[in-house]
Amino acid sequence: MKSKIRVVFEYDHVEVEWNGKSTFNLYFIDSIGCRDHQAFDCFTNYNAKNIKQAQFVSDQYVKEMHKEVA
Repeated sequence: MKSKIRVVFEYDHVEVEWNGKSTFNLYFIDSIGCRDHQAFDCFTNYNAKNIKQAQFVSDQYVKEMHKEVA
């Protein structure tokens, strides 16, 4: 049986889910804290080999995303 890794990083109104490999999916969080069922964005990064690296990658992506919106 294969196990599935799912790591979630939470930000203001956004969750980033890392699949433990190279894929990151972004989901909106509503005003009561519920996550939308469909990802609104995704990206890949092949350099993240552990949770600490994935957190850094996720932080940078969300930071850049906020710059583009502002």
